[in-house]
Amino acid sequence: AVVSTQSGHYGRDLRMAVRIPRNFLLLGELDEGQKGLFDSHVTWGLEMEDDIDLVGWVATIIGPQRTPFEGKFYSLHLEVGKDYPEKSPKVRFRSRINVNFVNSSGVVDLKQIMPRPGWTKDSCLKDVFKAIYHGMQKAKNCGQQPPESAGYYF
Repeated sequence: AVVSTQSGHYGRDLRMAVRIPRNFLLLGELDEGQKGLFDSHVTWGLEMEDDIDLVGWVATIIGPQRTPFEGKFYSLHLEVGKDYPEKSPKVRFRSRINVNFVNSSGVVDLKQIMPRPGWTKDSCLKDVFKAIYHGMQKAKNCGQQPPESAGYYF
């Protein structure tokens, strides 16, 4: 419903009906990741520059201070499907890490670390990185971390 056509303001129903195309959202997120507008501990971008579908992404997280991850660089891979943002990206650590929200293959369980209500169509890649970083900050009983020379998940 339109609240006021004279002033150019539209009602909530009309605003919610507008759907921004997936690639426009992702291009904005790419720009933000490349310019480092989010956090100095996280960087991200496309895995391959010519990925016109914007599916394969990479990220680097510097381990939070005063944690077992401090000073280490962690490499991640994200697969952003055609149904993004309705469905979350698939996220895997490439660097070996011992933490409760990452399985033995490096797959991140976003349900464990995303704040309530979890992933929604209004979530974005930045929310994923923020949740992972905060999960690393709060990690308990994660044991000895593999040395950086331990290799990668594939």
